[in-house]
Amino acid sequence: MSYSTYSKYLGTQIPWIGNLPSHWNLKSVKELLCERIEKNDPIKTDFILSLTMDKGVIPYSEREGGGNKSKEDLTAYKLAYPNDIVMNSMNIIAGSVGLSKYFGAVSPVYYMLYPRDKNHSVHYFSKIFESESFQKSLLGLGNGIMMKESVSSSKLNTIRMRIPMGKLNAQFLPCPPPEEQLAINDFLSIEMVKIDKLVTEQEKLIELLKEKRQAVISNAVTKGVDPSIKKKDSGVEWLGEVPDHWKILKIKRLSAVQRGASPRPIDDQKYFDDEGEYGWVRISDVSSSDGILRNTEQKLSVLGSSLSVKIEPTQLFISIAGTVGKPCISAIKACIHDGFVYFPNLKINPWWLFRVFEAGVCYGGLGKLGTQLNLNTDTVGSISIGVPPDQEIESILSFLQITLKKFDGLISEAQRVIDLSLERRSSLISAAVTGQLDVRNYQPKEVA
Repeated sequence: MSYSTYSKYLGTQIPWIGNLPSHWNLKSVKELLCERIEKNDPIKTDFILSLTMDKGVIPYSEREGGGNKSKEDLTAYKLAYPNDIVMNSMNIIAGSVGLSKYFGAVSPVYYMLYPRDKNHSVHYFSKIFESESFQKSLLGLGNGIMMKESVSSSKLNTIRMRIPMGKLNAQFLPCPPPEEQLAINDFLSIEMVKIDKLVTEQEKLIELLKEKRQAVISNAVTKGVDPSIKKKDSGVEWLGEVPDHWKILKIKRLSAVQRGASPRPIDDQKYFDDEGEYGWVRISDVSSSDGILRNTEQKLSVLGSSLSVKIEPTQLFISIAGTVGKPCISAIKACIHDGFVYFPNLKINPWWLFRVFEAGVCYGGLGKLGTQLNLNTDTVGSISIGVPPDQEIESILSFLQITLKKFDGLISEAQRVIDLSLERRSSLISAAVTGQLDVRNYQPKEVA
């Protein structure tokens, strides 16, 4: 869909804004917005709010995935009111911004802003802070950068850059007339609903495809691909009935199960070398992979690799920390730390065991695949699996390779639609709040 533009623009010399409609103003944050610095002292509320990347401002009790626990002493907290623009001063550039619907206590590192002029729309200015182009413009203003790395977490290179309020106040924002602010709000509200609906539909499709994909793997590694073959009770709950001629073996009968190791302290630079022969595998390398380890962000020196557990190409290992239970087969020479276990003398095709772990059902009773599993060498070694003859293993793996390729193609296409939609969402916000679109006469079309 094409949109109208204004008839006359003036240059601003501000890269993220570019040209601005000639009748719009350009004003600093301090001129347009007040900072709310009201403290929760004496305690006015014990209702704690949290700012999330995906949901904006929510009650702390609804926060998922942990995070820092709220402090018992709430007197150091600030107060946020409904229709305050709330932002985390440490993560503004990463999009940690939202418009509050609540009154509550928030972290001292949060900023709360609201319009000085009651005729101005807080929703319009909130959208400016939510726009990626504005966020990126703040990159040079931060005081300090902290890079977080952990072998027990899939989160890597999380950048936390504090933007001082003084520097934020000095930034210039586009300021259209109040009636145009409202028109922009209406336009974005309608268009964002359309985009968000499409994204939600594609996300549901991906989840459905992943469930079906998982079911195909699970059925193949427990029942094979020939439904006419006579079955027997495996005696193992997660396996159920298996083909009569399959063996039921504990994994430790197929290979020893051993844990990785690493030199200490692991942050000592003498253990690393960009030209090293062996890659250094971190949880994030496995979490972000498709199950095949093709590269790592770091490489070990000769000394570092000599003090670690080496994995050669085609070897299988699984994570027991971070994204627990995820299998990976290495395509390179690499070293693993004690957040992984491996199988040094596996007697079957490693891809068979990979598919068993990928299906996830073998972990039944041990916890949920992901972060809640409790795995170690003993628990992994004690898992019983079905083992077909070698020729049948190859046949089943070939079937899975062909079938899963189709699922992966559909999932990739759905993800591509999501990525394009989110790019369009970001572009529309930036274009609307900077006046690159004239939405004063915008007429929404009916959407089925």
